[in-house]
Formats: sequence, structure tokens, C-alpha cells
Amino acid sequence: MISSVWSIGWKGLLIPENGYVLSTDGAGIAEGNSPSLNPALKINSTSYIQFSFNNWIGDIKGSHIAYHFGKEFSQSITMQTWNAKDLQLWGDDPDSNPLGTFSVHYVSAAYSISHDLNTPFRFGMRFQSNYNQLFTKSESSFAISGGVLLPINSFFTIGAVIKNMALEKKYNLNSEVGIGMKVKIPFNLLLFSDIVKISDLNEDFRLGFRTNWSKINFHIGHTMNENRNSKAFGFSLKHNNWLINYGIYYHQNAILSPSLPQFFDIRLYL
Repeated sequence: MISSVWSIGWKGLLIPENGYVLSTDGAGIAEGNSPSLNPALKINSTSYIQFSFNNWIGDIKGSHIAYHFGKEFSQSITMQTWNAKDLQLWGDDPDSNPLGTFSVHYVSAAYSISHDLNTPFRFGMRFQSNYNQLFTKSESSFAISGGVLLPINSFFTIGAVIKNMALEKKYNLNSEVGIGMKVKIPFNLLLFSDIVKISDLNEDFRLGFRTNWSKINFHIGHTMNENRNSKAFGFSLKHNNWLINYGIYYHQNAILSPSLPQFFDIRLYL
């Protein structure tokens, strides 16, 4: 049971927020679409509100709500929850009966803002509060993230980010440092490549790919790490003011779960 709840607590910060981020396996530091990857957001042409329904490993279920608004000052307000209930608590004797059940809860809220500061680049900051509860113990923390987008030309962009910098040293929030690139290739295709260093973990090498068509798009992601490899796939459908994203994810711990992690987003453009 421990293996299915490993990422609740402050490691809940490492779980993707929505179906699109899941479907690219977290690649896209240089894309400027999601403040969870890089708070330096590109200029928004329209505002939108999005709801995500997420099933992670094992019995961990969650939701995510996002409101993106502003143009030159691109901003977002998000709230995320993760819950695992009725988990069995076992003692040291594998032949014994469960000692009881327990639950795990994680909640976070964040505000992101981005602007060009009268330069050709985009700069962003993200302020995030976090709360988690395990058994009867609860903790809260506050973290700051910062990022930048550096468009080199019309088809090549570099992005860099520092995430989850805790304001109180007593919390280990799995801070991240990453750099990535986005390349536009013919036929409206986008390629992403990122290198991410997460505190206390090895480097992630992430590759992502997606189409950039008008109605239907496909997303693929792959992460390579010394200790694990993961893959993800997804698609999106757009009709009038509505957009649907779906993502599914696989890595070695997925075999411990009755189903693969799957996220589903519904977005309304305002």
C-alpha cells in the first residue's frame, strides 16, 4: 500500500495538474501553456476556466480547477486536491490482519502572473500554498516558483524554471530546476525537450511531441531517468468554445494499480 500512496504529501507537488500535462509526461518548459511547468506564460488571446478529473496510482483520486485570464499580464488561479481513503494499515507481521484504515489528503492553491517587462521575453512568478494530512498529522507550506521564456526566432524557444522554493527550510518540497526547448517543425507539429533536476532525485530527461491543428490534436511524452522510465499519451478535441483533454500515463509502478493513471479536462473559453 505504501507504493500506491508514495506521491501524496509534499510529493503531491510532483503529480501533473491536468490531462494535457500528464499526456506530455511533464515536458513543455518552453511552451508557455501551463504555469505548473513554467509560470512564464505566453500571451493569452482568450480567458478560460477548466475542470480536471484525475485518477492517479492506486486509489488516489483528485481534481483541479483553473481560471486563466489577462493578455499582456497573463494570469492564472488554480486549486488542486488529492485524496486516498480507506487505505489499509498493516503491521510488521505480513500474516496478520490489517490494523485499521487511514486516509491521506492533499490540497494546494496557486496564483501565477507573467509579463514581458518591455522585452522580447516572458517572465513569470507562481505563488503556491500547500496543505497535506496523513493520519491525524497535518502540515502546511508556501512555495514560490519563477520562470522565463526566451523566443530565439519564429520556430525555436528556450525556457527555464525554478520551482517549489520553500519559504520555510523545515519543509522538503522537492524543488526543481529545469531548462527546455520548443521547436516548431513542418505540418504544424511541436517538439519539446527538457532536462529537470528534482531535489534528492536524479535528473529527468523529458521528450514531448504534439500536433497544433485546429480541431483535434495528439500529445505524446516520454521521461528517462536512472531509476525509472515513463510514457504518456493523450489527445484534445476543440469545438466552438469548448476543449476536452485526455491523458493516460504508464511507468513501472503502474503494474501495482488496477488501472493506469488517467486525467480528463473540460475547458470553456470565455
